[in-house]
Parts: sequence; C-alpha cells; structure tokens
Amino acid sequence: MRQTTFIVWFLIFLIWAVYRANVFLPEWIDELFIKPLIFVVPVFYIVLAREKKKISDLGLKPKLKDFFLDLFLGVNIGIILALEGLVVNYFKYGLFSFDPILSVKVSGGIIFFLILTFFTSLWEEILGRGFLYQRILKESNNQLHAAVVSSFLFLLLHIPIAFTKLNLIGWSFVTYPLSIMLLGITNCYIFSLRKSLTLPILIHLFWNMTVALYL
Repeated sequence: MRQTTFIVWFLIFLIWAVYRANVFLPEWIDELFIKPLIFVVPVFYIVLAREKKKISDLGLKPKLKDFFLDLFLGVNIGIILALEGLVVNYFKYGLFSFDPILSVKVSGGIIFFLILTFFTSLWEEILGRGFLYQRILKESNNQLHAAVVSSFLFLLLHIPIAFTKLNLIGWSFVTYPLSIMLLGITNCYIFSLRKSLTLPILIHLFWNMTVALYL
C-alpha cells in the first residue's frame, strides 16, 4: 500500500508541476476542471477499480446531524489558522495591503470566489487527508508520523503555485509553507477525530479564503 500511495502522489505532483509551469488558463478552469482531473481521478481509480472500495472510505460521508457543529468549528478554527495569512501579507507588502481583496471583487466577486474556494478545498482534502493521510496512518500506525508526512506531501503540491502565481519573496516564502503545514496537520487530527472530511473541508475553505485574500 505504501508504494502505491507514494507512486500515485509522485505522478500527481509531477503532472501538476509541469502543468503549473507551462499552462496558464483562467483560475476557474484550473479549480473546477483541471485540479479534480489531476488530483481526484487517480485517487478514485485506485479506490474504486484497484481496491474495490467505496468513495465513502475516503471520508466523503457527511452527517447532516453534525453539520452545524462542523460549520461552527470550521469557521472558528479557520479564522485562527487564517491569522497567518495576515502575517504573510505583512511580510510580503511591508504593511497590511487590501489590494488582493479589491482584485477579487474585480475578477468575479466574492460569491464566485467562494465557489472556487470550496471546490479547491474539496479536491485537496480528498487527496491530502482522505487518501494520503489515511494510507500512511494505516501503514505506520503512528498518527504524528502520518500527519507530518502527508502534510509535507500536501505542501509540496503547493510549491509550483508559489513560484508561478503568488510570487512569494522574503519572509512570506517561509510563512506560507509553514501555514500550509499547520493546516495539513490540524486537518489530519480533526479527520481522525470526526471520521469525515466535512470539517476539514470547511476549515480548509475558511482558511483558504482568508489566506488567498491576503496574498
């Protein structure tokens, strides 16, 4: 299982890195079509075709009775994690710049941005926590090891965008990856606690929104 997990991750990383470096399509195409094709289709193939398991084994089993608690926790934890976005913003611009917020309004509005961010969070949590973390945890039987390793692999998937679109320099190039690692490790533990991707997706959504606005 470990070999298959890392092979799948490496192929996804390689394809995504090449795509990011050479193809520049509108963000909505990337998030709604390209990212699920690269991040999720291989995972679904392994789970459904190779392992003969159900999609719900990835944590895609929302519980309606827990939704409002998940929403409450997601907002609050997401806000705490998103404070790091302010740190990144400050070190990048030398002050708190609201230019990224204005650019969101110009490029489609907050609602459109929310939709894109939700799907980004969904695809990335399926791969990061539902696939990578669960398999590394099962293989190692060590939660800290699985959380750190899967979160580091998750972080590496974000390196191409740091060089292409975000143009991170100085301290922001340090705080951005640290923020992603913190998000990943937090969501790993929450996923183990809740046995569902609902809350990790919500946390990722609110964190991603705020960080993106301040980058």
